[in-house]
Amino acid sequence: MSPTDLRVLAQALSDQVQTLTAELQTAELQTAQDAQDQAASLHATQLQTLRAQVHDQAMEIQGWEHCAASRSQDLRLLLADQAVEIRDLTGRLDRASRQRDVMRDDNDHLLREMALAGSEIHQLQVRIHDLERDLEDSQTARAAADVSLDRLRDELRLTQEEVVTNDYVGSTHGGSALGSARGGSPAPNPPFSSPDVALAQLSEELQDTKESLERASAGRDYALEEFVRMTRLRDEIRAKLADSELQRDKAATEWADAKRTQTELESKLRRTSDKLKKADATTAKLQDQLSAAQTQQQQLILERDRGLSERDSARRRLALGQLPFRIHFPPCRGPLRLLASLLLFRL
Repeated sequence: MSPTDLRVLAQALSDQVQTLTAELQTAELQTAQDAQDQAASLHATQLQTLRAQVHDQAMEIQGWEHCAASRSQDLRLLLADQAVEIRDLTGRLDRASRQRDVMRDDNDHLLREMALAGSEIHQLQVRIHDLERDLEDSQTARAAADVSLDRLRDELRLTQEEVVTNDYVGSTHGGSALGSARGGSPAPNPPFSSPDVALAQLSEELQDTKESLERASAGRDYALEEFVRMTRLRDEIRAKLADSELQRDKAATEWADAKRTQTELESKLRRTSDKLKKADATTAKLQDQLSAAQTQQQQLILERDRGLSERDSARRRLALGQLPFRIHFPPCRGPLRLLASLLLFRL
């Protein structure tokens, strides 16, 4: 084969190699473009997915924020109502405590008055018993004085009858003595005790008995008056004691009511405190959930920004033609290898 033929063959091979190289470059560029398009499509899909996730998370966060705001508003209103109720319960508890202290003082005062009234009643009972005994003694003494007065009256009547009889006998004896003086018998001797003296003694005894009877009557009347007065005083003290017992029972009832009210208020305060603790725990839980959602949203936004940055960088590299590629030549054998060597030598 002549050199001219070899040159022609080499030129043909060179043209064929250039054509193949251009086709390979075009295929490589098309492959790179397809890969870039697939990557861009994948990035777009991922970005759409991220946008959807971010939108869903944003909507969920907005829902949580709205729920948290509504819950917070409800909790604020509940806390305000509970604070007002707690102030009211505290005021009622203070009033109940003051009322309990007042009732305790009144109860102690009533107990002291009942003790004093019991002592006074005992003294009055002793005094009434003494007055009753004095009245019985006065009645006994009056009965004895009545008996003695009747006896003295009988003796006075008998003495008066005896005096009348003696007067009659004396007048008769006087006539006999006159007859004796005229020649009759002598007059008898006068009696040893004169009836006037006996009558005077009986009158004195009768006067003494009357005075004793009057004193006994006065003592009896005084004893009766004292008895009536003491009985009235005893009845008044008993009425006062009964009223004190009623007041004590009323105070005990009010005390029990106050204790029950205090117990109810304390139980209500405990329930309110438990509700406040639960509300605080719910608020803290909502705050934690909101913080976690915001953190997740920030992470999704960062991933979206990173994906957008990668997509923009890929587009810039594709536009500038800076994507690396390699051309792979098929292995040459025989004459083709020789022509390739000559071509490379010429190049």
